[in-house]
Amino acid sequence: MWLGLHFWTWIILAILVVVGLTRHSEKRATQCLILARIAYIIMIISGVVLSIRTFNHAPLLISLKFLLGIGTIALIEISFGRKMERTTHHLIYWLLGIVALLTIGLGLTLAFK
Repeated sequence: MWLGLHFWTWIILAILVVVGLTRHSEKRATQCLILARIAYIIMIISGVVLSIRTFNHAPLLISLKFLLGIGTIALIEISFGRKMERTTHHLIYWLLGIVALLTIGLGLTLAFK
């Protein structure tokens, strides 16, 4: 149950981020940011529950996944902040994409281990 919730929240979060960062309307971007923040909360709660249950099996990988997840959330916030200021730079989007893919890849590795 928790793994499914965590997985689907990642998918919803990815959609919200892509839609929010590609909108030209500031109102639509703000709506996507608010919904993304709700998804963060759900994702953090389910991630903590999953981490507690599996920490004994792979403590280093779980810790790395947690740090990458927090980093991904921080980069999403920075990306939306820069979009609202209209000073977007494509490097932040590339960095966000790379960190998010690493986080998702590590999460899938842990899920199927």
